[in-house]
Amino acid sequence: MTFNMMLETSAPQELAGNLSLQHPGLFSTMVEQAPIAISLTDPDARILYANPAFCRQTGYSLAELLNQNHRILASQQTPRSIYQELWQTLLQHMPWRGQLINRRRDGSLYLAEVDITPVINKHGELEHYLAMQRDISASYALEQRLRNHTTMSEAVLNNIPAAVVVVNEQDQVVLDNLAYKTFCADCGGKELLTELDFSRRKSDLYAGQILPVVLRGAVRWLSVTCWPLPGVSEEASRYFIDTALPRTLVVITDCTQQQQQAEQGRLDRLKQEMTTGKLLAAIRESLDAALVQLNCPINMLAAARRLNGEDNHNVALDAAWREGEEALARLQRCRPSLDLEECGLWPLQPLFDDLRALYHTRFNNGENLHVEMASPHLTGFGQRTQILACLSLWLDRTLALAAALPDRALHTQLYAREEDGWLSIWLTDNVPLIHVRYAYSPDALNAPGKGMELRLIQTLVAHHRGAIELTTRPEGGTCLTLRFPLFLSLTGGPR
Repeated sequence: MTFNMMLETSAPQELAGNLSLQHPGLFSTMVEQAPIAISLTDPDARILYANPAFCRQTGYSLAELLNQNHRILASQQTPRSIYQELWQTLLQHMPWRGQLINRRRDGSLYLAEVDITPVINKHGELEHYLAMQRDISASYALEQRLRNHTTMSEAVLNNIPAAVVVVNEQDQVVLDNLAYKTFCADCGGKELLTELDFSRRKSDLYAGQILPVVLRGAVRWLSVTCWPLPGVSEEASRYFIDTALPRTLVVITDCTQQQQQAEQGRLDRLKQEMTTGKLLAAIRESLDAALVQLNCPINMLAAARRLNGEDNHNVALDAAWREGEEALARLQRCRPSLDLEECGLWPLQPLFDDLRALYHTRFNNGENLHVEMASPHLTGFGQRTQILACLSLWLDRTLALAAALPDRALHTQLYAREEDGWLSIWLTDNVPLIHVRYAYSPDALNAPGKGMELRLIQTLVAHHRGAIELTTRPEGGTCLTLRFPLFLSLTGGPR
């Protein structure tokens, strides 16, 4: 009978018996040469046989082991309950598998994975115990090292304030930390990467990008950066290939505070530039008024000189006229320039956004300030900050006058559209027109609502070669219309 026929026709017990008959020394050779430690004991656990692997593992020779109780390997480090469970199982003629901490001949300890099988004769009587054990100390140490590493990595990841997430080639999350889970919870349980439109933007995020996202009803700014990770296949069928599609490491940092600080800094600088522009316009307006007032007596002196005749020189009259002319020239030279920045084209929507940000709190969080444009693509031309200052001056005037009308809830609306090469901006409110008439007072330059705002607006609009119109609304209130040329050709070139 061939070996293949024996496999097909025989039970395992019969197969072992047939092999032992045909090859008497086969099983002893196999046991002797086996790399696993094998021992055979009597029912009282006295060692009757141990193979060379057992001797190498324990450090004992065969002569030292024979007739010794298996307790010779006990280290007193294994809990008593383990041995109790072991013997309860074996006494029921059932095999036992478990781990024991054994002691070698030199006193060193090792962790053994032990399989003990009762050997029962044909009469059902226990004759021997067959034990096989492997030293798993190294694999256990490696396993614990891996577990400690995993625990430490998880602890580090979960204590990092930034959100860390790893996605596969389908952009599915395969690893994330506590910060990322918190972000997802703030998104109402939705995947944060989905809210950030990660799949579409992924190619742009390797260089880092700051993206807005709504979390718990508030806009947060998140810095998103990606790095590719090499992939290792977890499928056993790819053991010899060891290739997998790369994964992506995504780090998300909440930079809302920094973004808000940067934005507030920008708005503060813009506010300072607007204040400077308003101050220069006020100085220029005051000097222009002084020049107009001074021109009158100087013109009278000039007329008196002409009436006196060229032959009848009046020294005092001539001196007064010359000093007046010199004073006019000095005042003219003192007029500040309003060209604080270069003229150019710029989108109108960001300008209105800046205006709303500057007056966000003063208009009840922006609820009473409505902005509308005929087209989202409208542009303006000129000095952006100066035009923004014009709008700011009118809003300051509106807020100041509305404060004196406690029975009136302020409503202000801005509307913009392009008309034949001109940008027209309408500012309408429900403050009566009578309150905007100019009435000079000593604090008109620094107190809003005194009429000086309109004068400064006129100065700035005129500098842009624009036009201004002030009308009463039929339903009550005021409408200020500002028109600015959109092209340099309309302005006649730089001023």
